[in-house]
Amino acid sequence: MSKQRIVIVGGGVIGLSIADHCRLKGHSVVLLDRGPFAREASWAGAGFLDLRSAARVGGEFFSLCRSSYDLFPEWTARLKKESGTDPELIHSGSLDVAFNDAEEAALQKMENNLRAFHLQGERWSPAEVRKREPALSAEARSILFFAKTSQVRPPRLTRALVQSLQKGGAILREVEPVERFLTQGRKVTGVKTSQGILEGDSIVLAAGAWSGGLLREAGKDLVQKPFRGQVVMYRAQPGTLKHILFTGVEKGFTYMVPRADGHIYVGSTLEDAGFEKTTTPEGLTKLKTGAHKLVPGLSQQWIEDTWAGLRPGSLDGWPYLGRVPGFDNLWAATGHFTHGLLFSAVTGRLMAQALSGERTDLDLSPYALDREPHPVAGL
Repeated sequence: MSKQRIVIVGGGVIGLSIADHCRLKGHSVVLLDRGPFAREASWAGAGFLDLRSAARVGGEFFSLCRSSYDLFPEWTARLKKESGTDPELIHSGSLDVAFNDAEEAALQKMENNLRAFHLQGERWSPAEVRKREPALSAEARSILFFAKTSQVRPPRLTRALVQSLQKGGAILREVEPVERFLTQGRKVTGVKTSQGILEGDSIVLAAGAWSGGLLREAGKDLVQKPFRGQVVMYRAQPGTLKHILFTGVEKGFTYMVPRADGHIYVGSTLEDAGFEKTTTPEGLTKLKTGAHKLVPGLSQQWIEDTWAGLRPGSLDGWPYLGRVPGFDNLWAATGHFTHGLLFSAVTGRLMAQALSGERTDLDLSPYALDREPHPVAGL
């Protein structure tokens, strides 16, 4: 297929990744966002890259997760070289911590799921925990170490993408909301924004939680709604934690992501609260309680910030990737739910291949916008 002018609606990590991969294929790229680039779910997210929950879902969902996970080392190294900004890819490894029978049962089930994909965790003894992660609670009943959990720092990854795109000649227009698509039969000729009209050969909708509303303007319904996630950020000494921590079953999961500079990200709630992004006392208390249970010493550390973001939900927790039914040149990449950062690398690659008329590395039909719900949700 000849080189195109591709207009991408949505400047979060998904839209930025698509723009990055389309630019590499020689397409002219215009990227639009309703606000500053990557200041919604992409900025709010934890940035951990993990295959644990994907092993529970299995099938094509696991393949998508594994493919994206495997792309990150080369992708972030290239972006660091092109932009001068380090996305801080760190192979932290993770610890799943069980405090009671229910959590132990969940941990055992996860071990079995991982083995089904030839992935192996390692049980740590109390002595091993004291040696390798001394800040962890002595009340922990059992701990599973899993090596294939990594992290990036979302604001640094998205900054690297923006800088790389700028150097590569992409047109980046933030704080320019798209009001509607301009259609002629099955063709979308461009978009009407707050600043005027932009034409393109192909249009890609990657506006996260706001994608459904824009598609309704084009006469297409998409099962999608936002889910709020609240976050607490602690400041501690670098090295206070070495691994990403997970715990919880009945009352929701708590996870902790230690940054290289000592910040510790604690997330996250999962709330059906519409487009309300404010934090709540109840949500923040839940997160702080979970964090102090895992790492008691954290109760003495400074809370630097709290915030909330909106995850883009979907029909079944699987992303929407592909052409919008009824249109020849309108595409969508949205609904990534809790896996947006993890899916970002492979989404950009697959969408750029599809837009270029190439055979995609993975079959996109499981992610079609008009699919039937998958029997196992991609949470």
